Amino acid sequence: MTPAAVRCTKLAVGLAAAAGFAWLLLNGLDAAAFGAALDRLSASSLVAALAFMSAAHGVRIVRWWCTLRTLEPELPLASCIRPFLAGMALNNVLPLRAGDALRTVGFRRQLRSPAMRILGTLAIERALDVLFLAAILFICLLSLPEGKLPQAFITAAVWMTAVALLGLLACALFPPHARHLLERACAGIGRFPRAKGRGWPQAAARHGTNFLGALGVVRSAWTMLSLVSLSGVIWACEGMAFVVLAADLHLAAGAPMAPWLSLAAGSLATAVPSAPGFVGTFDYFAALGFTVWGASPESAAALAITIHALWLPPTAVGLLCYWLPPPAKFKGLIGRVALIANRMKRQATFPKSKQTF
Repeated sequence: MTPAAVRCTKLAVGLAAAAGFAWLLLNGLDAAAFGAALDRLSASSLVAALAFMSAAHGVRIVRWWCTLRTLEPELPLASCIRPFLAGMALNNVLPLRAGDALRTVGFRRQLRSPAMRILGTLAIERALDVLFLAAILFICLLSLPEGKLPQAFITAAVWMTAVALLGLLACALFPPHARHLLERACAGIGRFPRAKGRGWPQAAARHGTNFLGALGVVRSAWTMLSLVSLSGVIWACEGMAFVVLAADLHLAAGAPMAPWLSLAAGSLATAVPSAPGFVGTFDYFAALGFTVWGASPESAAALAITIHALWLPPTAVGLLCYWLPPPAKFKGLIGRVALIANRMKRQATFPKSKQTF
């Protein structure tokens, strides 16, 4: 299959999955009860939930900056804001993690890092997030009766956790040995005259070294402790958004772990291929986190959809960051506009001054 056919197939599978989970979420819901649940959400709780989610995004930017700064000490925090928000926004509106591709290759000059180094930092981010979400999920399962969550979902979470944990261990232990393997691989590529003539061995060595260098940042105990601490703050803020809205709908009464189970299930489900913005998959599993504790399907669906809707303001900000020119170009544009305005002002006032003489 051609690359275009593969992308189309993945998109079709994602749209089918999104439609299926959306049907599971909305099928049989009482429209009146669903509307009443939405009416119970107060403006203050919505603002508080949005503030917690915005804080989580802010800490994510700091975590990414800490990872990049380990390899580029002079990198300012402000350089990471626009790439992160733009990438997050494109992930929410385009399929196939287009935002991650943008962060990897679209802001290399601003981040002062090659693409493979940036890709390595994204791999570390994903591994840390999966480990924290899996920990929250398994803690919630300890107090949940067996069989309430689909066994296939729990199995998938176990595999994701194992892969993330092994990935972090490999980052910490493997890079010194991997450099030797990389050298041998590059030497093997260099045996082919055509590849050697095109500079492929040198390119493979350069990209591989950058990627391994990024993964190796977790070998530092202080860096790893910082990243783990920031990850804990991120998911605490995200979870508080669920807690605030659940309190309005009285969904956490008698089940204080329900918002956290909803957070873990919904967020882990975003790994399932789906439509842009994780429509359907996130909503179904986030609502399931409440219904397994006895919440009504209408109230659980209202909360899940509301949480998902709160992604819109950060997404809008990210798209604005993507469309606006970089700060340096923006300052230059302002300077040119000011220069043109001054010239027009001088041209307008010159005839008047000539008449006075």
